[in-house]
Amino acid sequence: MSWLNENRNIVRVVILALFIVSMLGPWMFDVINVPAEYECDKPFVRLEGDFCGLPLSGIKSFTWFAGLPLIPFFTTLPLIWKKETPRLRTINLVAWILALIPTLTVFITQIKDPVIRLWGLWLYILAAVSAVIVEILVHAGERKPIN
Repeated sequence: MSWLNENRNIVRVVILALFIVSMLGPWMFDVINVPAEYECDKPFVRLEGDFCGLPLSGIKSFTWFAGLPLIPFFTTLPLIWKKETPRLRTINLVAWILALIPTLTVFITQIKDPVIRLWGLWLYILAAVSAVIVEILVHAGERKPIN
């Protein structure tokens, strides 16, 4: 835990890098009905049954979420660049948790699709859960024992 407290900014930068990469990957599909006897032309991919889907990146899907998944990016940056305070850490932790709610909802609705197709969403969830765990551990590591 002391390693994490000493290198927390490096860990946060890695999480932000994962965040950025996840935003470029597919999060959901814009589904259209195409009978099975016809092919799905690129960039569409064949989904279940008579449906084809156009992969939508995390950036393109922001309009669906009112930008909630983007908020942790802006709450993590001050922790890296400015003097860290308990209030900033708490705001960052709450932002990551709130951002997980719509992304987990999308994950649940898309779970019938092959997992690898939605690698951007998976990577975002991994980064968000990692950020929550890191912030909790950093907070726990800085607590002073009561004597």
